[in-house]
Amino acid sequence: MTYITNHTTSPFKNLWRDISANPLSYIITLFVAIFLIAQPIKKSVATDVSIVLWILGLIVLISGKVKIRALVPYRKTILAGFAFFLVALISLLLSDYPADLQTLEPEFRLLLLPLIIAGIYFSGLRAPQLIFALLLGGISYAWVTHDQLGGFKIVRRVFGDENSVGFGNGAFLLTTISAYFCLSFWKSSKIFAMTAAITAILYLYAAIASGTRGSFLAVPVIFLFFIIHFRSVKVIFASLAIGTLLSVIIYQTPLQSGIDRAVKNLTSYVQGSGNNLSSTGLRLKQWEAAICMAKKKPVFGVGSHQFRPASQNPNLGCDFNSEGRKRYFVQAHSLYFNTLATMGLTGLACLLAFGFSLCRESLNVRPDFPHKYAVVIITLTIAGYSLTVDGFFIRFIAEKHLTLLGVMLGIMLHGQQKAALQR
Repeated sequence: MTYITNHTTSPFKNLWRDISANPLSYIITLFVAIFLIAQPIKKSVATDVSIVLWILGLIVLISGKVKIRALVPYRKTILAGFAFFLVALISLLLSDYPADLQTLEPEFRLLLLPLIIAGIYFSGLRAPQLIFALLLGGISYAWVTHDQLGGFKIVRRVFGDENSVGFGNGAFLLTTISAYFCLSFWKSSKIFAMTAAITAILYLYAAIASGTRGSFLAVPVIFLFFIIHFRSVKVIFASLAIGTLLSVIIYQTPLQSGIDRAVKNLTSYVQGSGNNLSSTGLRLKQWEAAICMAKKKPVFGVGSHQFRPASQNPNLGCDFNSEGRKRYFVQAHSLYFNTLATMGLTGLACLLAFGFSLCRESLNVRPDFPHKYAVVIITLTIAGYSLTVDGFFIRFIAEKHLTLLGVMLGIMLHGQQKAALQR
């Protein structure tokens, strides 16, 4: 009887010892969990948590607890982020359209990314703790989805505390990282793998219920990366099997009609038929307008976040409203086309350099890290669905993406330090 009692309580004793030895990592785990829980419920709370992480990073850098040189493995990523902000500032100052510096608030978060990395690195947060936080966030997303639907029937689009596109993209991003953790933990810990699998299902439920089709554009990009990178027959078959299963699941939901409409509208646009007033048609027209703006202002664009006034400017000649009633948008509904239009080729180059450096440096930092592709998966997911929406630098959405990236980069940096000390 004594053996049974000691055997069953030992995991709790080990947990308590770990909490006693690493209290800050568990405190930060709680904050990250609150951040994920608050995302679909109260965006301002999620922003407050981001501020806490920024302050923590600032404190440890100023106090010398974390040296600047500790962030050197991510120097190109940090420099690319700084360069993107600088180009955004120059673009805004050169713009023909009036705007204040507060307009650059979303880009300013790129300057704060190193603070998140430093704070997470100092805290000692680990991947298993992040999975626990993701699970709590998944429960929150699923609860909000179920509440807004009034049950399990998907009869209307779910949006949480933002629009349905932002809600759906965020849920899908968290789906992919949870699914990745399920695969990467499968050999080392079945408990964490199953926890991550349940978490992925909860987020996928929310992503599908949002009705956001563009999120799933990231799936082929992710599969293509693994196929090219591993060049394995097993990976190819696994990718095809998972892709087929996901397609079957999607086509059993109301997303099917939305995907069919998108294909039909794309065909009509290419053939020159139809009125192009659907969401797909309008996006394609806005992309045309973005290319027009880039031709007129190729270096720094028409000005950061100035797509709407530029499209309304008759002298520029890039109005995409050639038919029907006039409708103008604040963005080109594509991160790439919007950046090209508003910040020119310079801004687009900095954006691509930032994404490339994120992937390259994260893989170089911990080549032996069992979850080394986590940052790549996050980056490719964002890159995939950003084709149809400029969701990376919109208020309330940017901090969700950048915070998750900063957390993963901090985890990898801490793991590298720990491995170096053990050697």
